[in-house]
Amino acid sequence: MMVEREVKIRVAGIEALRPLLNAMGAARSRSEQELNRIFDTPEGTLRRRGEVLRVRTADHASVTWKGPTAEADQHKHKVREELETGIVDDGAESMVAIFTRLGYQETLRYAKRRETWHWQGVTIALDELGFGQFVEIEGDATVIQDALRHLHLEDEPLETRSYPELQRLANRASQG
Repeated sequence: MMVEREVKIRVAGIEALRPLLNAMGAARSRSEQELNRIFDTPEGTLRRRGEVLRVRTADHASVTWKGPTAEADQHKHKVREELETGIVDDGAESMVAIFTRLGYQETLRYAKRRETWHWQGVTIALDELGFGQFVEIEGDATVIQDALRHLHLEDEPLETRSYPELQRLANRASQG
């Protein structure tokens, strides 16, 4: 079982974070455009249980299942079970077909530009989406807190909603 521990913070702009990442010795690994496709039953069973089933295509393709969010830790980090596996790039459409045959349907899609950095065992992602810019830090709790301090984000409010939740809110706002 893999456990994901992360924080997400909405920022005014990610540009100001790059010099801080360089100063702390973080290594930039890649920048890519992602397409995230979320699947659920027609009744919304997975969403009601707090689960996510996703097919992501970018420089590489993957399938991810995320379990319900557990009780936040003492730092208010989001903790949940996550299972993810890479698939061959042309396998994404086959996975979509398999999910469809199993009774799942695509319920949401969103694009994201992600720039990934690594520092002391944590992954730091600078994300740009249609509804905002965010920093996600995933890994060990203590190192997440250290990274937040280096990035001068330790006092910023954590965004506890997932990108799919935020995309749904943005979709509703644009329709209303």
